[in-house]
Amino acid sequence: MADDTDSDLVAGERRADLIHALSYVSTESGPDGEYIVNGDLPPEVAPPFIRAVMRVEAELLLHDAELVTVEGGEPRTPEERRTDAFVALLLRVDDRD
Repeated sequence: MADDTDSDLVAGERRADLIHALSYVSTESGPDGEYIVNGDLPPEVAPPFIRAVMRVEAELLLHDAELVTVEGGEPRTPEERRTDAFVALLLRVDDRD
């Protein structure tokens, strides 16, 4: 579900709603150089964000399905896919060309 960069929609949700939801998200550096994402979204803010992440995750799942082989198995774990979907959504929200 690639989004039109001229559209106000990102992964089927209003860009403004997603930006508002992201204002409740923060990151911190972990002990091994990784980033820890923290977010406590209020109930009235969370649904559009959750739907958008799920839509992007579904895109990634469909892509991953094409990569499954007997030798290779699943290309990434569900946790990795959810993280990748979150990052992809962030990039889309910020992509205004």
